[in-house]
Amino acid sequence: MLSKSFRASLTAALFAAAASVALLASPAAAAAKLTTAVNNALAEAQKAANAGDLAAANAGIAKARAVATKTDYDDYMINSVAIAVAVKGQDMATAEVAAEAAADSPAIPDDQKANAQRTALILANNQKHYDKAVIYAKQLQATNPTDPVAQTAITQAYYLNKNYPEALNFTQKRIDAEKAAGKQSDRGTLQIMLDIQVASKDEAGAERTLEQLVAQFNDPADWTQMIDVAISSKGIRDVEVIWLGRLQFLSGATASAQDASLFGSTASHLTFFGDAQVAAQHGGTGFPDANARADADKKTIPAQIAAGAKQNGNYSAKLAEALYSYGMYPEAEAAAKLAISKGGVTDSTEAPMVLGQSLTAQGKYDEAIAAFGQVQGGGPATARITRLWVALANIKKNPPVPATASAAPAKK
Repeated sequence: MLSKSFRASLTAALFAAAASVALLASPAAAAAKLTTAVNNALAEAQKAANAGDLAAANAGIAKARAVATKTDYDDYMINSVAIAVAVKGQDMATAEVAAEAAADSPAIPDDQKANAQRTALILANNQKHYDKAVIYAKQLQATNPTDPVAQTAITQAYYLNKNYPEALNFTQKRIDAEKAAGKQSDRGTLQIMLDIQVASKDEAGAERTLEQLVAQFNDPADWTQMIDVAISSKGIRDVEVIWLGRLQFLSGATASAQDASLFGSTASHLTFFGDAQVAAQHGGTGFPDANARADADKKTIPAQIAAGAKQNGNYSAKLAEALYSYGMYPEAEAAAKLAISKGGVTDSTEAPMVLGQSLTAQGKYDEAIAAFGQVQGGGPATARITRLWVALANIKKNPPVPATASAAPAKK
């Protein structure tokens, strides 16, 4: 399924391309090369188009086409003006025919080839003529375009023609070039990459790109999708379900009823009653009401904290988890640090992970990132979950500037 970004209309790009062609196609600029009769007819067509009289504009184009002595260059200019008029009238089928004729013209000036190819490519994609679009995509790609509209149209042509390797290769080069230039890829580019990876069943690549989207843009929808993926990881441990549930709510992601229920039932099983309460507040069901048990547990918290000095590292690590679940972040931080200092814990990932979570919740982002750096080992999902928590800490520390998505391909 295509993303909303990938399905977004190319109407704006089409008008931009047509305007560019119209400028190049100005009979005044090309009068020295145009046959006089053709030049006069096209001048009439452009004047009428500028006045909004498309019927008269098309009549002028027809008059130009009827000139018996016209040259290949005349035909190129006629088609160039015809593109602009057809797009202005939203007649994309006619615009496509004219664009292909212009791009294939033997008389096209060298400095106008790339723009003509771009316009033909965009219109072929728009009309779902993907076999033709790929031809222009390859021609345009050979010019090493830096224009985002052209780059996206090339990717679209390969993708919609189901040539996923070419789509992936071109988009990856685009991302690599932006990185080498010290730039972050915009959301549209990364979303296109994600769609390609999903279509080509590159699950590992899709997850990496989704992580990059999460870390770079802090969009709750991306967090939701990423957590949905992570929580279904093969071999995920119960405690990791808890960590993802906490991440979900701290990041602003929307918990599905299924995720909230899994989080709540797991928290109930692990006796993290505060987490179970949070899950219930977000629609989780299928586990016992945690309110009474949470109230009873919280009454003994001072005694539990005091006992930590005489207990082992496992006790303090589990206590830190419980304290976090109740929103007692400074106390959770202290218990996690005590667990780390004592050592000998059964799960070496738990104390530094809950320490990082507690620090993040308190706004101590540098300390949190350092704590997450101590998380080593664990299960198959541990490294990914840790990366996501680090991403959240970095985002909280330096919130990303809202980015404008690039022009995105049309609906398949």
